[in-house]
Amino acid sequence: MKKILFHMAVVSFALTAVSCTNYIKPIQTEPLPNAENITKKLSFKEGSLSMNFYADYIFDKTDSKFIFFTNREISNILKNIKVKPSSQILFTYTPSSIYNNMLGFYYSGKKLQEIKSELSSKKPDKQMENALIYTYQHNGHDIIDIYKQEEKGIIRLIALNNPEKQSSDKFELENDKLLFDVNPDFWTGQ
Repeated sequence: MKKILFHMAVVSFALTAVSCTNYIKPIQTEPLPNAENITKKLSFKEGSLSMNFYADYIFDKTDSKFIFFTNREISNILKNIKVKPSSQILFTYTPSSIYNNMLGFYYSGKKLQEIKSELSSKKPDKQMENALIYTYQHNGHDIIDIYKQEEKGIIRLIALNNPEKQSSDKFELENDKLLFDVNPDFWTGQ
C-alpha cells in the first residue's frame, strides 16, 4: 500500500510540474551597449544572438497589467511543433500603447525544413532563406510566430498583442518595425 501511495504521489508531482510551466518570467539576457535602443544578447545552448528592442521593452520584471496571455495559451501555441523547446531564451513586454508581449524559444538540433513540414497545413506569410514567419489568431490574440535557422537549431519568437487595446494593424506595424527596421542583421545572421 505504501508503494502505491508513493507512486501516486510521484505521478501527481510529475503531472503538476509538467502542467505548471511558467513562461511569464524574466530570462537572463545580457545587455549590450547601444545608444538608440536596448540591445540584448539572447543566449542558447549552442550560441547567442544579439537583438535590438525599443527602450520601452521590459526584461527584468513582470507586471500582470501588461501580460496578455496565460501559460496555458503559450503551451497550446508551442504544441504546433511536435518537439518541446530546449529552452526559453526571451520574455519581454512593453507597457506603452503598443502592448506587445514577446517570448523566445530555442529548439536544439531542429531544421527549418522540419518546421515547414510540421506546419504544412499553414502557408508562411513570409519565407526567407533562413526564416519562416506565420501570422494567425489564437484565443483572440494576434500572433506573429517566427522560426529562424541558426547553425545548430531554431530560434522561435512569438509576439502577442492585447486585442482589447490594440488593433491588428498597429500590432503588425510595431513588430514589422521591431523585427525588420531595428534588427536587419537578425535576418542575415551577422
